[in-house]
Amino acid sequence: MHRRTQPQMGGASASFFYLLLSLLWVQDAAATGLGSTRSDFPQEFVFGAGTSAYQYEGAVVEDGRSPSSWDTFTHAGKMPDKSTGDVAADGYHKYMRMYETGLEAYRFSISWSRLIPNGRGAVNPKGLQYYNNLIDELVNHGKYFY
Repeated sequence: MHRRTQPQMGGASASFFYLLLSLLWVQDAAATGLGSTRSDFPQEFVFGAGTSAYQYEGAVVEDGRSPSSWDTFTHAGKMPDKSTGDVAADGYHKYMRMYETGLEAYRFSISWSRLIPNGRGAVNPKGLQYYNNLIDELVNHGKYFY
């Protein structure tokens, strides 16, 4: 049995990069004759993606966000490549462009250190506003989210 001794994260924006690469591959497949196109999937099939807050959001010291356990882990130099999620894919600032990828569904995680910076007590209004804006953006473009 294989046992992980430390969390595996890869590059801070790797998951978002591979998502975009996959979407571009599906879009360009018809032109190059290399594989599947949207029409190869049933009409009810939903193309979607998911991101982790740490790998996607960035903006680790903005708008009242406190350090998360991942911040502590990576800032201690524990990643083999010494990377951190300080900028990540910069989704905190770029989420409004997500609809350009052609996604039909999106799953995201919440950075609790952005939403409740002290771990208990008051909700950070700017963190709450960010997630509210993200959900509004998805709804406004007819995206499923969960």
